[in-house]
Amino acid sequence: MRRYLVLGSAVAAPLAFLFALIGVGSPASADPYTPTLPASCRVAVPIALVGDRVVVRVRVTAAGNLQPTGTVSVGVDRTFSTTVRYDGTSAEVHGPRLSRGEHRVRVSFVPDDPTKFSGCRDAVTVNLGVERADAVGGALPDTGGPHLGLLLAGIGLVAGGGGLVGRGRRRT
Repeated sequence: MRRYLVLGSAVAAPLAFLFALIGVGSPASADPYTPTLPASCRVAVPIALVGDRVVVRVRVTAAGNLQPTGTVSVGVDRTFSTTVRYDGTSAEVHGPRLSRGEHRVRVSFVPDDPTKFSGCRDAVTVNLGVERADAVGGALPDTGGPHLGLLLAGIGLVAGGGGLVGRGRRRT
């Protein structure tokens, strides 16, 4: 049995080499590659007062040193929608006057040349005159921290483990 295995390997290896030289088999094909650069949209809404017109700032970036150009659609609460030209620098759109409450601002970018850049979308929620329940307190959030008993138990375990390791090394 071993003799047939060696003989088969001795015949198969040169045949595989010859077939590779001749080019028998499936042709090599490239992976599907799209040369478009992914674009990233960023929308920012500075703090506004109730009754004032909202200002929406849009920035579209892409990897590399190329600046994407195209059109940006800005929508506020499905009641206001506009499209502006984006030329590679931050776009600023003056939106409607907003009342008290929570408002949704949506942005979508469509590039001039879809073979170079991909489109992108972003959205942000703006709260005007509404004090959120999780924003109670001062400037710093109340993160709490571990319970004092857990903290002391952890310190004790670390100190005890260090003592056992030190004692074990002294014996050897």
